Amino acid sequence: MKIGAVIAEYNPFHNGHQYQLETFRRQSDLDYIIVCMSGNFTQRGEPAWMPKHLRARMALLGGADLVIELPVYFATGSASIFAEGGIAHLDALGCVDELCFGCETDRPLGEHMKLLHSAADLFVSEPDEFKQLLSLGLKQGLSFPAARSRALEKLLDTCNILNQPNNILALEYLTVLKKTGSGIRPFAIKRLGQGYHSTEDSYTFASATALRQKMTLSGLSGDIPGISSESLHIIQENYGICLPAQLSDFSSIFAALFMKNMEHLTDYTDINEDIANLMKKSFDRYTNLPDFLLSVKNKAFTYSRLCRCAAHLMTDQQRLLLDHSRKEGCAFYARILGFRKEAAPLLNRIKQSSKIPMIGKMSSCFDLLEGIGLEMMQADLLASDIYRTALQIKFGHPLKNDFRQPIVII
Repeated sequence: MKIGAVIAEYNPFHNGHQYQLETFRRQSDLDYIIVCMSGNFTQRGEPAWMPKHLRARMALLGGADLVIELPVYFATGSASIFAEGGIAHLDALGCVDELCFGCETDRPLGEHMKLLHSAADLFVSEPDEFKQLLSLGLKQGLSFPAARSRALEKLLDTCNILNQPNNILALEYLTVLKKTGSGIRPFAIKRLGQGYHSTEDSYTFASATALRQKMTLSGLSGDIPGISSESLHIIQENYGICLPAQLSDFSSIFAALFMKNMEHLTDYTDINEDIANLMKKSFDRYTNLPDFLLSVKNKAFTYSRLCRCAAHLMTDQQRLLLDHSRKEGCAFYARILGFRKEAAPLLNRIKQSSKIPMIGKMSSCFDLLEGIGLEMMQADLLASDIYRTALQIKFGHPLKNDFRQPIVII
C-alpha cells in the first residue's frame, strides 16, 4: 500500500487543487491520499472562507481519501510552524510515503527543487554567514521573512523565490523533513495558472484568492470558472447560511477579548512587547478588525503576522503551550474530518501504525487525550465555537458545534 499526503487549506477547494491530487496519484502510483487540512482559521490568521466540514467534503469529492484536521495552534502559525505541525501529524500516522506540494517557478522543476534543497540545507545548518545576514536585516527593521529572504539572495541565486507563498511553504516542508530526519519523501508539482494572490478570475486554474473575491462580491451570480460543479454546488447550498466568512465578521469578538486581555497580550503566540504596545496605542480608534490591523502594520510586522496575532488572541493560543507542544513533538491526535468509504483499508492501516489516537467521535477525545493533547484539542474546539458564533450572528442561522457535526463520509 503506497500512501501520499498533502498539507492544505482548500480555501476553497478549486481546479488547481484537484489537478494536484490527480497528478500526484497518477505520477506516484498511489493507493491513497491523506490531506492534513486547516480547520476554521488559516495560516494567514484569517477565518476560512467556508467551514472546515464543507471544505473536507469538497476535498473528498476532488480526490482525497481521508481528511484530518491540522490543529489550530499550527494551522495559524508562521509558515515554519505550519509546516512543522503538518509534517509531525503525518509522520505520527506511521504510514505516509510521500508529501506533495506546489511550486511556482519559470525554471525547470528539477532545477528549482535543487535550489530549494540548497536553501533548506542553509536553514538546517544555519552557518555563521547566514546568521549574520539575518541579524543585520532584522536590525535594519525588516520583518523576519524579508530579512531571511534577503540573506538567501546574498548566499544563493534564489531570484526572489521566497516572494511566492507556495515556494515559502515548499522550502519550509523541505527544511522540516531534513531537520527531523523524516522518512517521508518530498514530491513537488509545478503550479499551473494564476499565482496564489492573483485576483484574475477568468482562468481554468484561478487562485483561491480570486475565487473568494469573485464569489463574495458577486453573490454567486454569473459564471464561476476555476471550480468544479460539485464544489460550486456545495457553496451554493450553503451561501448566506454559513459562508462566506470574512475577517470583519470577527470585529466585535476580537474587541471584547482584546479589552479583557489587554494586560496579558504577550502571553499569546506571536505577540511580542512591540506588537502589544502598538495594538494598545491604536485601539482607541478601533472600528473594525481589518482596519485596526492595517493601522498597526509597519515595516517590521506584516499584515499576515498581525492577523495571526488576532487569531491567537481570539482562540486563546498560549505561547507556553505552543513551546511545550513543539518540544514534545507537536502531534498528539489526528482528528478525522471525513473519508471515502473505499478508504477502509487505509483507516485499518493507520490504526495499526499510528503513534497517536485517531479522533472520530468527538465525545471520545476526553477519554483518549490528556495533558498537552487535551489542551490542544480544547483550543480547536474554542476556535470552532468562535467561528460558528461569528457566522450565526452574521447570517442568523444556528450551526452545529463540533460535537454535533458528523464526520463527512463520501
